[in-house]
Amino acid sequence: MIRGSKIALRPIRDEDWLLFEQWAQAREALWGAYQRHQLDHLPQLRQAYQQTGLLSRQGGFLMIETLVDRKAIGFVRYTLLQFPDADLPYPEIGYGIGDLSERGKGYTQEAVGLLVDYLFNGYPCERIASFVDVENLPSVKVLERLGFQREGVMRRVTFRDGKWRDMAIYGLLRSDHSKKGEE
Repeated sequence: MIRGSKIALRPIRDEDWLLFEQWAQAREALWGAYQRHQLDHLPQLRQAYQQTGLLSRQGGFLMIETLVDRKAIGFVRYTLLQFPDADLPYPEIGYGIGDLSERGKGYTQEAVGLLVDYLFNGYPCERIASFVDVENLPSVKVLERLGFQREGVMRRVTFRDGKWRDMAIYGLLRSDHSKKGEE
């Protein structure tokens, strides 16, 4: 378990699947407004959980749980990307607050900050990346507050709501993260 001031990151438990199923019923909850609503991903995710617990050296999926009432409210995830150099993979992260009533309370920023610390402390990576729909301003704000910089835009890379969408690439270098901790 990784503890912060308001939340903790913990492995997924069997009982969390009821939450995932509830969140999956509304596009806003599990996948968010800036992702395709894909109910077919949930069985694939559960199958991976049964095989690995969704935790391995190559990637992980952790629940965000409030410390006050130990309520699971969302998730963070990471996957090691082997592009452009398979010998030096780096983490790509994603996150979401599935419990809509818990959004806007600072939980996402704390969770992503804890995940970033965990990854820089546990992996010999030089960078962490995140891919964000250019219209997803709440996510952009979270990343930028944590020191991520917009590195570019992949044009027309995903299809959602009947049209092609652009994704911004955000990156945080180890050296930038270290400087932020010194302030």
